[in-house]
Amino acid sequence: MNPLAIVDLEGLRLDSEGFLGQAFALGMKYDKLPEHAPDVLLSYLRTEGARFGRRYRTGIAVSRDVLFQGVRQALVSLELGLTVSAENDLNRAVDLLAKAEYEKIRKRGWEEAYARLEEMGRVCRSISGRPEAHLLQDYGWQIDRWSRVVPETWTVSGAEDEEVAEVDPLRDYPQFLALHARLRFIRLLPSRVLLPFAEAADECGFSDFLRHLVLALALERDTLVPDASAVAAFESECFGSEGMAPWARDKVMRKAKDMAREAVDDSGLRMLLIQDLEAEISGLEVAVAPLVDLFVTGA
Repeated sequence: MNPLAIVDLEGLRLDSEGFLGQAFALGMKYDKLPEHAPDVLLSYLRTEGARFGRRYRTGIAVSRDVLFQGVRQALVSLELGLTVSAENDLNRAVDLLAKAEYEKIRKRGWEEAYARLEEMGRVCRSISGRPEAHLLQDYGWQIDRWSRVVPETWTVSGAEDEEVAEVDPLRDYPQFLALHARLRFIRLLPSRVLLPFAEAADECGFSDFLRHLVLALALERDTLVPDASAVAAFESECFGSEGMAPWARDKVMRKAKDMAREAVDDSGLRMLLIQDLEAEISGLEVAVAPLVDLFVTGA
């Protein structure tokens, strides 16, 4: 039997693709964990679920949903705690699991979860009322949700729908990092450039911002709001029958990569920003309508 399948409580399974699941499977496969390790972990999870349930129950009895929530938080905390403690080293993670110090690992993970959720709330609240808020309308729902996160409970304050009331510091955090990378990319530009565009565009998405940035980088303009003649020059000089001219693409991508390196340290997030930009260029290359229709123009 797959040892991961044993660790199951009301439909909650140890993710075999997660760090904790991989370490657990490795330890069981090579007999680095005792045969009864799944039972010990399951017992610990049940204990944590019951403890959580007693704390957050709304009546005399502990509901199944509250128990499920407690076990889920324990599993997420174990995943984060093991990842941090083992520094992403699976062999070291197996050694830590062999000690069966689950409570110590969970507490470290809970601290990491709290830090992540606190960061998500702080950053998203910093967007409100600023020009960037107009340029990230495609992430408006996430920004609003994460700005109201309560790190102590992993929930969103004022959420009417229970299905969206919880925030997962493990699965939601990568989405936040992607959003934060895009935010940092936008914030590289000075307010004197961002504000006029935000006011002219009113509300737009990150892709709209990138489209105008491509034009500005290609033509070396210090504004994101081109006039009609600038769009005409962009179309005639930078595009041909085979798409964007190589010189123009190289110029834009070189400058964009410099901006991405300045915005974020993580190579994966830098690649995400570049992919976003490349997708926008591809969209311009296959546009059917005149390019002027795709830009917010000024006088």
